[in-house]
Amino acid sequence: MMEWSKYSVENKYLPITGAFALFLCIASFFFQSWLAFFAGVFIILLIYFNHLYLKKVGEGLFFNNKKVRAKYFPDEKGEWVLEFQNVSIPIMKAKLSVSFHDSVAPHDPHARKQSSIYEVTVPFSISYRQKTSVTIPFTAEKRGVSRIRKIELMIPHFFGFGETILEKEFHSIQEALVYPKTLAVHNKHVLLTSKQGESPVSYSLFEDTLSPAGTREYNYSDSFNRIHWKATARKQTLQTKLFDKVTEKCWNIAINIGDDRFVTDNLEEILSGCADLAYFFVKQNIPFSVCINMRYVGITPFYYIMPGTGREHLQKVLEAIAHIDVKTSVYPFEKMLAYYDSHLEQQPFFLLAGQYIPDRGNILNRMAEKGTSIYELIIHEQSASIVKKSFSQKRGMSS
Repeated sequence: MMEWSKYSVENKYLPITGAFALFLCIASFFFQSWLAFFAGVFIILLIYFNHLYLKKVGEGLFFNNKKVRAKYFPDEKGEWVLEFQNVSIPIMKAKLSVSFHDSVAPHDPHARKQSSIYEVTVPFSISYRQKTSVTIPFTAEKRGVSRIRKIELMIPHFFGFGETILEKEFHSIQEALVYPKTLAVHNKHVLLTSKQGESPVSYSLFEDTLSPAGTREYNYSDSFNRIHWKATARKQTLQTKLFDKVTEKCWNIAINIGDDRFVTDNLEEILSGCADLAYFFVKQNIPFSVCINMRYVGITPFYYIMPGTGREHLQKVLEAIAHIDVKTSVYPFEKMLAYYDSHLEQQPFFLLAGQYIPDRGNILNRMAEKGTSIYELIIHEQSASIVKKSFSQKRGMSS
């Protein structure tokens, strides 16, 4: 439950009305008019109860800031569900204003947008000892995380002599995470490699002799040392050992979200291209890790996702991309590469996504000398492509 910041605003003519009612009561004694006296008393009582209502209303209203984390693809429908409970004076004909980030767009055509925040206003009423919920439908609009930033409740008096305002700016634990759109990367076939390694695949020229996959009948072209003698004795015919097909195909995607010390202007295109590659890697069962140069509190000073594949790994990568925004603190890309080169598990293939200007030493050049194949994601207007980087010891990096 959540406490409110509360303040009341009374009608500016109310003090004048009160003074008039007091004068009417005093004048009634001179004119001996009971009607004027009762009219003055009635107005004074009305003003008093108006003040008392504005002071007490909302004291027993609670908002359930429940933890909800919904995930959406762009253009999917969703909704905010706000739960309230009232254990005090009834609230009638109030207006509820809800503000949230623009990763999702409300369906209300009268919603207002300022900067990156939407504000939606809906009618609100709740009786004594009642629970109610308010639903605000929306559509996932763009990559990011949307949270409710502010709730404001404007409660008018029954007779219109002012209003009480309850508001709360808070960190909502109800959020809507919108996955990134994809930018088509045309020549993804360059990601399919055929070097000997340890990653299992359906077809390869290489085999893992420590990972048996079964047996088959012996052919004259088979090597004699591949005969499976136990299976041969059991089936009374020569059997050849089969092993899992393997290849070297693990990748690391290094995403540079910065342009010097600030977030780059073409951030969305870079992240959309990386999202397309992540889908491709998982579809092809290619293990991959991800480095993102946004500051992170932990042993690794930037955001790092260990090598993996499958749907859970894809979800982890897409969520990491969704959390990047223009206010993200940028970690120097050169330092991230140096940390990766010296502290993390290096993959045989390295994909650079984003701007890279060597500073003092060319780390990618050193990685290439150790045998890492370096590629770069090139962003075009409506698509992207991958090119392999070539290196020269004398002149540094060239493409």
